[in-house]
Amino acid sequence: MRIAYFTDTYLPQINGVTNTLGRLGDYLKNRQTEHLFFAPQYEREPSGLTCLCPSPVARFKSVTLPFYPECRLSLPNYTKLAGIADRFRPDLIHLTDPLGIGLAGLRYAKERRIPVVSSFHTNFDAYLSYYKMEYLEGMVWALFQWFHNSCAMNFCPSQTTMQVLAAKGIENLALWARGVDSVRFSPHHRREEIRRRFISRPQQLLFLYVGRLAPEKDLDILTQSIKQVNQTHQEKIRFIIAGDGPYAQDMREQSDGNVLFTGYLQGAELSSLYASCDAFVFPSSTETFGNVVLEAMASRLPVITVRSGGVTDNVVDGQNGLLCAPRDEASLAEAMIRLADQDELREALAANALAHASSQSWNTIFDRLLRDYRFVLDKYSDTVQTA
Repeated sequence: MRIAYFTDTYLPQINGVTNTLGRLGDYLKNRQTEHLFFAPQYEREPSGLTCLCPSPVARFKSVTLPFYPECRLSLPNYTKLAGIADRFRPDLIHLTDPLGIGLAGLRYAKERRIPVVSSFHTNFDAYLSYYKMEYLEGMVWALFQWFHNSCAMNFCPSQTTMQVLAAKGIENLALWARGVDSVRFSPHHRREEIRRRFISRPQQLLFLYVGRLAPEKDLDILTQSIKQVNQTHQEKIRFIIAGDGPYAQDMREQSDGNVLFTGYLQGAELSSLYASCDAFVFPSSTETFGNVVLEAMASRLPVITVRSGGVTDNVVDGQNGLLCAPRDEASLAEAMIRLADQDELREALAANALAHASSQSWNTIFDRLLRDYRFVLDKYSDTVQTA
């Protein structure tokens, strides 16, 4: 099987989508499955970042999105793209974005009569209100429906996302969940020297957020809830924010000295930070899955998040975490205080979080994805023979 991936979201950009695609590339290479990524060209790689994926990549000119400079939109020369794809000779095409290079990939698949699948990674429509672009919602869903219904199978990262897409008239839905590397993310990476670096007094708890610092992550709610917590628990809890993005400066300006910012972390540094904290706080109500939630759980952290989106596929309220009302600073603050004050609850949720994450292997998830690929290829072959 030879697979071509067309994506506008790829390394060296750091987010859940690129993490998934990078691990998929590693999996395919280890199983000697021929594959090629078609992705944006970056002017330069961000300082200190490395591409974790050894997959072959064809890069194409791209531009930044004016409201989100970290993201790229490819503007490929179609003749060049088609020539590269022809030489690769894909059996299957997988699209991840309904814009830029994804549209070029769909055109190529139709012209060459190659079976095509797609995956839904980002709630673009949910992001619109955060950037004052709600007027585009109808147009966005019309594009999504046309794009995804042109594909033989549409992969969703969570059951919640599948339900949303089905309600919007998108067909041929299948689950492609996410896994976690339980070697890279593990309580064994806990380091007391890291705790000493961040805590300001003995017995202080470390509550962690990892992810992009962007408006759609509901970090305004996190900032306000932290202020509420600090009124009574500043000596008991310290907050660490690991990540960067367009909201970073605003968040720094609104936070006090009890909130520490690390910037982007990766590799052993990120693994050790997860394992050295006491709880994970994730306020985003727009997630299709939330990879960082599983990473935190694999590091034996109880998770405080919201009752919205794909995170609810993994977090069960009162069992391995606490679920709060979406965009409710009082609810989020109350959950953080509850977890800080109840040691036995915190320990029980942490143990259950680790047990759940231990069952979420990347290999198992990618094995299922390849079985779905083969199903599409077999169905396409039968259709061609019948015709």
